[in-house]
Amino acid sequence: ENISTIKKTNIGFQFLRIALLIVVVVYIVFRILGFLGLFMEEINCGAEQTIIKKDKEYLISDKGYRLDNANGRTNEKAFEGLYSVKLSPDNQFGMSFSVDIPKVNDEYEAPVWCCEIPSDKDTTHFRFIVAAAGNNFWRGSTEIIEKKNGWGKLQIKFTVPQGKYKDPLIFYCWNNTKNIVYFDNLKIKRKNYWKFFKN
Repeated sequence: ENISTIKKTNIGFQFLRIALLIVVVVYIVFRILGFLGLFMEEINCGAEQTIIKKDKEYLISDKGYRLDNANGRTNEKAFEGLYSVKLSPDNQFGMSFSVDIPKVNDEYEAPVWCCEIPSDKDTTHFRFIVAAAGNNFWRGSTEIIEKKNGWGKLQIKFTVPQGKYKDPLIFYCWNNTKNIVYFDNLKIKRKNYWKFFKN
């Protein structure tokens, strides 16, 4: 009976070791895949392409996603390519992308390049990159973190906080100034184990 009990105990320990080994291996594999960016979804929109659906014009990202507010598209200036989106006091919002309802702990990063043409000395208003979900969540940035060829890079980076969300998360460019501001090369990155951008 003692021998039988010892054998059962050994089998139990072996099973536990195997299960622990499997957990460790799976964890390492997921860490490697995460490091390689395989759990990150990303879209890029440089205002180069548009499409008309039901009499409405949309900007098209590199992966075929549709972005609203294409009415400011212009070839007057571009960070890359031939086109950008021109925003003015009469047309304040551009390059808008609606994600599904935000999930707590999802990580987002959204950089965009902008070029401001000063026409007024108003220093109380700014150009923004924004992410908002109804009245429950808002993130915006006006800080230029990099400069290149007369353009400045805006960026927001955040983790969705605890809360109850019922509205889609919308990323958009906003010109709250009295100047002309061009926006180009909007990127939206989301880290998650599943891909579920909807369009």
